[in-house]
Amino acid sequence: MVLKPYAEVLADLFYPQRCVGCSRRSSDVLCRTCFEALPEISPPTCGRCGLPTAFEVYGCDGCRTVELAFDGARAPLRYEGVGKGAVHALKYEGYRRVVERLMAPLMAGSLAGMRFDAVVAVPLHRARLAKRGFNQAELMGRAVAGRIGAPFLDKLRAVRGTRDQVELAAPERRENVAGAFDARGPVAGSVLLVDDVMTTGATLNECARVLKTSGTREVHALTLCRTC
Repeated sequence: MVLKPYAEVLADLFYPQRCVGCSRRSSDVLCRTCFEALPEISPPTCGRCGLPTAFEVYGCDGCRTVELAFDGARAPLRYEGVGKGAVHALKYEGYRRVVERLMAPLMAGSLAGMRFDAVVAVPLHRARLAKRGFNQAELMGRAVAGRIGAPFLDKLRAVRGTRDQVELAAPERRENVAGAFDARGPVAGSVLLVDDVMTTGATLNECARVLKTSGTREVHALTLCRTC
């Protein structure tokens, strides 16, 4: 048996985790350096799609001509650097601690006192859920719901599989998710719809459309990250 060097044993004792940003040992999910390097999306932003803007608007050049079913979108981080690392740590490595320690506080903090009647997560198709073992959006949604004092409701289901959206253009993304979701009964009032990343908003848009068709009055999208 090869014993670890004394310094490494001490490091494991006092810093038992690795930072999701730089992979160095850390006392929490992020080291201080990576925490300070979080790619925050600061105001002003577009109230409709969440993109950074020169001043507060509702409907910017990026979304003004796009039909959106959700009433607003927010994300505290850009999908780059440490933000991207946090998403990958959860989604592909199953590091769930990052949800409560980093994601939920940032996401709930970005809502600026907004109130919702329910929190709903973007669902995974059963085949993808079986392969991954969990739905990252549901973990995030439940954690955010607990922080804002709203019930988490399992009101959306994926009724068919879809292609991975990563390499698809915006029109292809919309076509890919069209008709992919269904509602498990009505959700009244105002709903917070949660996912991990927003790129074109196609998935969130289709889920919001389904919710509104089932009777939801307002749908606001919340993700940890968005591409900018």
